[in-house]
Order: sequence, then C-alpha cells, then structure tokens
Amino acid sequence: MSNLTDNRFTEIGRFGRPRGLDGNIRFQPNENFVDGLFVQSDLFYIKNERSDLIPARMESCRIEEKRNQQTFFVKFDLIADRNDAEKAMNKALYVVTEELQSLRDEQPADTEDMIGYRIISNNQEIGNVLDIFENPAHPILEIKYQSGSLLIPMVDEYIDRVDHESDSIYCKNLHQLTEEA
Repeated sequence: MSNLTDNRFTEIGRFGRPRGLDGNIRFQPNENFVDGLFVQSDLFYIKNERSDLIPARMESCRIEEKRNQQTFFVKFDLIADRNDAEKAMNKALYVVTEELQSLRDEQPADTEDMIGYRIISNNQEIGNVLDIFENPAHPILEIKYQSGSLLIPMVDEYIDRVDHESDSIYCKNLHQLTEEA
C-alpha cells in the first residue's frame, strides 16, 4: 500500500521557518518542483502524525527574489497560525504525480538551446536565431533578418510551433513586426 502512495504522489519540497503570526511559512522546493506549479494548482498534500496524506488547499503564495534566488512564502488552509506553521517545519509537501507530469510536459524547452534555429514563415526560411532575451513576460528572439535583425516575442501571436528535431521555429504574422506592413 505504501508503494502505491509513493507512485501516486511526488514530494515537491519541504517547509522551512514560519513567517509572521498568520500561518505563512517558507517553502523550499526540491528538484521535482516545476515553475508555475503554485499558479496552476492549489491542492497539495501534507503528511499528518500518522503519515497519512491530508489534502491542503493553498490560500496564498508570495515569491521574493534576492540575489537571483527565489524564496516562496505560502499559506495553506491547514496551517492557521504560527503554532501550526512551527509544527509543519521540515514536513514535506506533495502533489499528485500525474498532475506534476502534465505540467512538466507543458514546460517550454530551454530557450538557450534555440540559438541558431532556423526561422520559417510562409514556408520560407527567413533567418536564424542570433540571441534570446529573457523577459519577465516571455522570451524575445533576435533573428538575422534581411540586412539587419528582427525581434520576435515568443507568444502564440507570432510563434506557430517549435520543431526541435529540425532546429526550426515556425512563425506567423511577422508582417505585423516589420516596417513593410
């Protein structure tokens, strides 16, 4: 029975020290944590004293960044105050493995690997990726285009699909980004 539980749920990190009096607690993700997990899901699991996994609904999540490091401060319905948060210290947080895997599948490929990819628009190769600018909203491709360069936001409006096997990025609506429009 324990083996079945291990396969159905995956540990995504552990709780650290409490913050404040209202039950906020630091969360330290492990290697299984996927960016966007706290945005996509609000139901997680915490083991109780008998090692049963109890569902816990996330009420809030705040991310602080210092020196290129993210720190998560989370609040769950099972952690009502500082005393509950102190009891939760060093406990693991779990998520349904199937849900975690679906989020991993949705994760975009590392954009750094796309430098040099061919840009294809209207079934014609129009350039290659020179650089990728990381932007809080979305990455931006800089491509060699005609005698200069063109910046293409990596959003659905302009990117149709990315084919990693052929090192190609299929684009659409690029006329909106050029002066020729």
